[in-house]
Amino acid sequence: MIDAHAMLGDETYLRLDAADLLRRMDAAGVDLAVARPMGAGMIVDHRAGNDLVLKAGPRIRGLASVNPWWGAKALDELARCRDLGAVGLFLDPARQGFFPTEPVATPVFERAAEYGWPVLMKTGAYIYADILALAEVARAFPRTTFIAGFGGYADMWFELPMAIRSAPNLLLDASMIWGAGIREIVDRHGPERVLFGSAEPRNRYKVVLKTIDRLELDEAARRAILHDNAARVFKIEGGRP
Repeated sequence: MIDAHAMLGDETYLRLDAADLLRRMDAAGVDLAVARPMGAGMIVDHRAGNDLVLKAGPRIRGLASVNPWWGAKALDELARCRDLGAVGLFLDPARQGFFPTEPVATPVFERAAEYGWPVLMKTGAYIYADILALAEVARAFPRTTFIAGFGGYADMWFELPMAIRSAPNLLLDASMIWGAGIREIVDRHGPERVLFGSAEPRNRYKVVLKTIDRLELDEAARRAILHDNAARVFKIEGGRP
């Protein structure tokens, strides 16, 4: 199994380091996790946050994060992260203070497209983390894969089906969404539009895996969500380190 959305760092009541994440992965039978920074490492101290996820070891792959307001410095940091093996870009508009559709964010999306990176964006809080705004960006960059982080939880989950329908390159991160929401996307658009994510430490492996188990998916759909989609999106050959 590949976890498409874990978090490393320290943020208010949340705390997780690489060693603890690996222990949780082993307990849940997860082979590999894709992690992004949280807390100060995601909001202001990008180099420290990116190093945390990019140097966590072979079973943890890193998503680089920068604040688009950094301008040229943000692009330089993304280049550094590419050289360190980053597999994608993570953005949190609500915490980093930008609208996904405003010009300040365009160079960052362009750089992700240049590198062939998927973009995981936190969604679910008005107004910055608007799923419909992410869908608009996805339509502007049709060759880039975009992932709706947390699936719009908790304020915008009801916009998810329309957003997914409007942008063929937009996928659902199922880390915080309930079973009925996952089932609707699978039934309408196919299991290839859904990624298994844990949101550790905000959520737990056992919760997300139990949610997926209760969907009673066929083996092909289950494998797509738990492994194949992440291996394809993040270009993880064989799905293993």
